[in-house]
Amino acid sequence: MDWPQTLKDYRRRHRLTQVALAEILNVDPTTISRWERGRDQPALSILRRLRSLVIPRTSNVERALRQLIDTSDAIAVLFDDKYRLLHSSPRHRALLRIDASELYGRSFESIQSESQAALLASFGGQRGWWNNGIIKVEHTLVRKPFERARNPHAYAQRGTAWTIRDGVETPMVLGITREIPMSEYKPEHFVFTTRDDPLN
Repeated sequence: MDWPQTLKDYRRRHRLTQVALAEILNVDPTTISRWERGRDQPALSILRRLRSLVIPRTSNVERALRQLIDTSDAIAVLFDDKYRLLHSSPRHRALLRIDASELYGRSFESIQSESQAALLASFGGQRGWWNNGIIKVEHTLVRKPFERARNPHAYAQRGTAWTIRDGVETPMVLGITREIPMSEYKPEHFVFTTRDDPLN
């Protein structure tokens, strides 16, 4: 586990200072500082308590999303607010020919296609998604053979990505797409909905 970043993220989410977290864990504030700078690792005696404290518990909403993804025959993915892949459908993993252990908890940027990168760049990258208040994106994308992943053929896909904010500790993005014939692919088919858009 990346303890420096995990602890910083936990403190940010809960608006805690290093001193406040040190009081919760009954350690010296300089210990928290050393952990966050990567100069020291938490001792075994405190690891269990620290893990239960900083690792977010899976909410009912997240559990339901994971079950939806597991039972979906679509290309379905769940990202956290840092564009790290949390979960993906069997169809998604089969297309990329990558085991889940190679994907989960890592940034998806290393295996996204050129068209996925263009979509992300069109609203300012992963930070743009949150800064611009995007709640839904409808898109049509294409992935070339062996483009940054081990997929053996080109394929086009049409789908939607939604922001999940309610019932989860940190915001997430759920993406569900389906393959379409390459002849139906039209580039730059991005439709954005933001929190500022009027409700229909």
